[in-house]
Amino acid sequence: MNKPLLLLIATIISVTVFSQELSLKEQALKEFKSEHYNEAIILLEQALEQSPDDAEIYYYLGWFNHYNAYDSRPLKGYDFAFSEQIFKFLDKAIELNPNYGDAKYFYSAECGSVAMNEMRNYNAEKVKYYYELAFKKGALPDWLIEYGRNYLMSCSENAILFAGGDADFNVCSYLQICENFRTDISVMPIAYIDRPWYVNFIKNGLKGVFKKVNIELTEMQIMDIRPYKWRETTVDIEISQSDRLKFGLSEDFKLEWAVAPDLQSWRMHSKVEGEEKTRRTLLSPQRAMLLQIVEDNFAERPIYFTNAAPDTTFYGGLNEYFQNCGLVSKLTPVKTKDTEYQLDVSKLEQLFKDEKNFNCYRNIKENNFPRISGVVFYGYPFALFRLADYYFISKKEHELQQLIDLYKNQFKIDFNTEFEQYVIDELETKLKELQK
Repeated sequence: MNKPLLLLIATIISVTVFSQELSLKEQALKEFKSEHYNEAIILLEQALEQSPDDAEIYYYLGWFNHYNAYDSRPLKGYDFAFSEQIFKFLDKAIELNPNYGDAKYFYSAECGSVAMNEMRNYNAEKVKYYYELAFKKGALPDWLIEYGRNYLMSCSENAILFAGGDADFNVCSYLQICENFRTDISVMPIAYIDRPWYVNFIKNGLKGVFKKVNIELTEMQIMDIRPYKWRETTVDIEISQSDRLKFGLSEDFKLEWAVAPDLQSWRMHSKVEGEEKTRRTLLSPQRAMLLQIVEDNFAERPIYFTNAAPDTTFYGGLNEYFQNCGLVSKLTPVKTKDTEYQLDVSKLEQLFKDEKNFNCYRNIKENNFPRISGVVFYGYPFALFRLADYYFISKKEHELQQLIDLYKNQFKIDFNTEFEQYVIDELETKLKELQK
């Protein structure tokens, strides 16, 4: 027997043995990570036959089917009509394990996805129904709703707020649509603004659901959204008169945004004859629409971004102009690093000087949603660090001591003892430096 054939047989045997060592659940996760989604789901269905009362299998079935329906490429048979089956899987996971935080998270994500589809249909009643459903299922825990309130309260009147993901967008939408809280703010997920239907939706608005945003594009232009040929270009953005006064800027001053391309093809291209060929660069639909919304609204409405985006490339360089307001950042007309405009102290103090803003925080330990709890658990102390740095630089010893007391009383709950002690050590080190 020749050597290549022996190697092939040995490989087949080792793969077979390895597969036998893995449970069906483990094999399904392996297939999912390799983007073999249908194979993963088939393995889970087989696992369910062996263990019909395994909450984790139902959770994975809900999650993987949710991913197939909305997050992978378009797949035959997976669309919003499949949502009922996804709900059944997640319902069963929660029935078997009422404290299954990640199953509840995906339940809220599914509710949010279907609610977004009803926005597409301009059906305000159905949008509200799905957010209320998420709340009734316990998929929007009180600590997250409290955090969403603090997001919205950190924004000025009539603001535009870009959310970083499902968790911050869905909770803000629930508060606005179901509790009629801060409906003056237009909240949108930054990842969705590359979809023509959604750009049309935010341009039109929907009473009781979304306050419309000015977009100076025709419907034909919106429906034709696509990647655009682009090289880095500075775009001048008009600013408001109030910003001119606040920042001491001249009448002809504009925000100068160097908008860089964020897509690249393998195609070699020269723009003019004789120029050396380089790879074609493109402006993604998402960045193109972010530019459009900022360009059309910045002079009229304050613009904010939640400090929860997992990837700052979404901002396209705008974060150089951010003023940190605690849980959100405000877009300013000037670059803020190492300036007096880097931090809005009044907003941070407004957040941390009223302990009622954290009444529900402690519940995060008993009602943990591992996929999103970190947004809240780390979000508050990182904002608190910003204020502590300001007090340290300003030599405000009493105020810094108050922050330490607040953290110990409100936020030290033994959820992650190592990190909580790190926060306390850092704050107390600053205080000792001031007391020298």
